Amino acid sequence: MDKENPHPKEKITRSSLRLLASRLARHKRALAFGFLALVFVDVLQLAVPKLVQYAIDSLARGSASASDLWLLGAGVVVIAVAIGFGRFGWRYFILGASHKIARDLRQDLYEHLQTLSPEYYDRNRVGDIMAHASNDIQAVRMATGIAALASFDALFLGSAAIAVMCSMNLTLTLLTLIPLPVLTVVMIRFGSVVHRRFTAVQAAFSGLTEKAQESFSGIRVVKAYGGSELEERSFSQHAGRCVEENIKLARIWSLFGPFISGLALVSAAILLGAGGRMVVLGRVSLGTFVAFSGYLNLLIWPLMAVGWVINLLQRGSASMNRLQKLFSAAPAVRDGPLAPPLEPRIEVRNLTFAYPGFKEPALKDLSFAVRPGSTVGIVGATGSGKTTLVELLMRLYDPPPGSVFLGETDIRKLKLSALRSLFGYVPQEPFLFSMSVAENIAFGVDRLGREEIHELARKVEIHEEVLTFPEGYDTRVGERGVTLSGGQRQRIALARALARNPKILVLDDALSSCDAETERAILRRLKEDSGNRTTILIAHRISTVKEAEMILVLERGRPADSGTHEELLSRDGFYAELFRLQQLEARARGTRKEGN
Repeated sequence: MDKENPHPKEKITRSSLRLLASRLARHKRALAFGFLALVFVDVLQLAVPKLVQYAIDSLARGSASASDLWLLGAGVVVIAVAIGFGRFGWRYFILGASHKIARDLRQDLYEHLQTLSPEYYDRNRVGDIMAHASNDIQAVRMATGIAALASFDALFLGSAAIAVMCSMNLTLTLLTLIPLPVLTVVMIRFGSVVHRRFTAVQAAFSGLTEKAQESFSGIRVVKAYGGSELEERSFSQHAGRCVEENIKLARIWSLFGPFISGLALVSAAILLGAGGRMVVLGRVSLGTFVAFSGYLNLLIWPLMAVGWVINLLQRGSASMNRLQKLFSAAPAVRDGPLAPPLEPRIEVRNLTFAYPGFKEPALKDLSFAVRPGSTVGIVGATGSGKTTLVELLMRLYDPPPGSVFLGETDIRKLKLSALRSLFGYVPQEPFLFSMSVAENIAFGVDRLGREEIHELARKVEIHEEVLTFPEGYDTRVGERGVTLSGGQRQRIALARALARNPKILVLDDALSSCDAETERAILRRLKEDSGNRTTILIAHRISTVKEAEMILVLERGRPADSGTHEELLSRDGFYAELFRLQQLEARARGTRKEGN
């Protein structure tokens, strides 16, 4: 145990409660109006037993008149109507503020997630993040809305009711409040248990969400491998754990409600015995006894609210603590102060890089330079570091200081938005949004006209195919572009990259799903329209990179060779061997076609 913090859970709770309070403070004006409405309602509720006391005492004395009783009845009706308006007021202001807090928190969370580097998503599950955005924010909303309301109401109404009761009869008040110390002891224990149980509930829900997200995302693989029963059993295990943790929490909470009701009945019994005796002895009037009973009934809500508030606050503080851990995650890649040069000349100097948590470097001792406007090819076996290299160029991961430059400036000193705006990146497995074809092509570009979208589609050889779709360019492609073929997804992603008119275009095996003829046509169009654009081609097929001014060959993360297509063939190394192998495969395919 930490000597400086012998009670770490308590520290976390206090810190989380402060964070909840800071969120509430942002809406202090609305909350002020809401709490004023709440005070107004509570004061009116406190007046009702007094009216009843006056009426009963008048009847007991025989001094009550019909007009007085009608007036008292009308007063109760007016108070009831006023209470209705007051309750609308506090619901509108306080609960409205809690929904705004949830909205702001969800927006802040989304914006923060956008700043985090891919490294964070490598280490954290999507389901856990989704739980943050759903269950945790919902728990915070309840804590800053209903819990804040109930705690203030219980404190004010309870204190005011006790004060009125003390003014009526101090002895009877002290007798009826005998169960209160017992409640205080139980509350302290109850709060810590609820906090622990709810943290376990949220962790179980995160696991369930992650499993569902994974199963639905890979549903085609599950179906293809006949793994439905296995996935159902796995999901059932996660759901069972979620139910088990919720039942543990419900078991604790279900004990508290009856306990509070029991204490209220004990107080009522004390009032009936002691208060009834005082009425018989003439120490208090019958109206005072009835009014006292009314105030004791008003105290039942604060007593019940104590457990409810503790439950909601512990849930909210546990969720806020989980959210705060996410908010405290700093991006591994930080913004620099400088703008990139107008003509980005890429230079890599003795680059050695290992992914976080891995000892073996993905790239080692890599050096090369790319002049603006040239085409560079990168080839190598799977796992040789090709994708890693371009991710470092774009600072999706941070390269070591003094290893990657644009011009004479270390890219770590450049503004991230400015640096990445130079690039148009098309990965081998492109991601399309569940939007129309036109919206996917225009994504991230303001005011791209329909004719410009058509021209981009022509450049990537997909315009004619899109016209055959049911709604043409307005056809929705489904989640991740599921309704399209692999080659169609790649070409739409390429059109999207070209729409930004990038100074550096990176194609990471981005035409691997296209046939050789379509690939040649696209590469020819790209070369004709390149202007001063630098193009980096990552490929397994030699035909993709053979026209490049420089080809870099990687082998297990190390530079194996570099040069033009002809120079690499003349050296008879890995590149030449790969070229001969692909030629043999091409001839074999041609022979099979002739045989068919």
